[in-house]
Amino acid sequence: MKKVLNEIIPESINSYIENNLDDFYIKASEHPNFISRRDKKINWVLAKNANWPDCIFRADFENINVDKEINNVKKLIRKRKAPNGWTVGPLTKPNNMGRLLEKFGFSNVYQQAGMAVELKDLEKKEIKKSDLMIEKVDTEEFLIQWSDVVSQVFGIKIDFDLIKFLQLQKEANFYLGNYKGNPVSTLMLYLSSGVAGLHAVSTLSEYRGKGFGLSISRKALIDAFTMGYYVGVLQASSLGEKIYQKLGFKKYCDIISYALEKE
Repeated sequence: MKKVLNEIIPESINSYIENNLDDFYIKASEHPNFISRRDKKINWVLAKNANWPDCIFRADFENINVDKEINNVKKLIRKRKAPNGWTVGPLTKPNNMGRLLEKFGFSNVYQQAGMAVELKDLEKKEIKKSDLMIEKVDTEEFLIQWSDVVSQVFGIKIDFDLIKFLQLQKEANFYLGNYKGNPVSTLMLYLSSGVAGLHAVSTLSEYRGKGFGLSISRKALIDAFTMGYYVGVLQASSLGEKIYQKLGFKKYCDIISYALEKE
């Protein structure tokens, strides 16, 4: 699969962007500390001891009673039997799912740009040189540091057992950036659905503005290219979207997270 996509085709890249994200959710759901649901209509991963990853994804309510299905999921969320986070992307059906969720009391809480870049010209892209020392995580000590940085940056509780589980998977590659001996930046490179996906890209707030995010991203993507991957994908915030344009990334779709409002 990794050599299938050697150029970016707008009509198809949306599926690669979302599939890479969904593949990560599915892999996480295989860990015993997570509860999963996987069927043709809807999928989710629900964390028992953390809050990441914890979401509903890849809903397909086409040609069925959409209102009824959403209401059923809403009841499960209220009973804490389903995650209160619903990811809507280009593969979600029907296409107006976001508006339908809002009708049932869900709010748009986080919107990201689904972006992609061809990797063959990445080494030619000039970015601000940084003093970040980047290495792939290969010990539990570094993995703990990686988890601590991600938790601080995103304000989330991470199940470390999951991170150890993911490190053993061939799809997941963890990167840690150190500055003056301090772990300050992270990234997970997830190789699936024929593309190289960037996830959990983070830099501690006091070290931002130094180009660390771009440096660690460029390193991971170049590594992916040497492994035979031609396209890199990610989901970026509005600020991140502008930053990743410096590496040649272009926006192809929206990935929106909805949450049910409290009663």
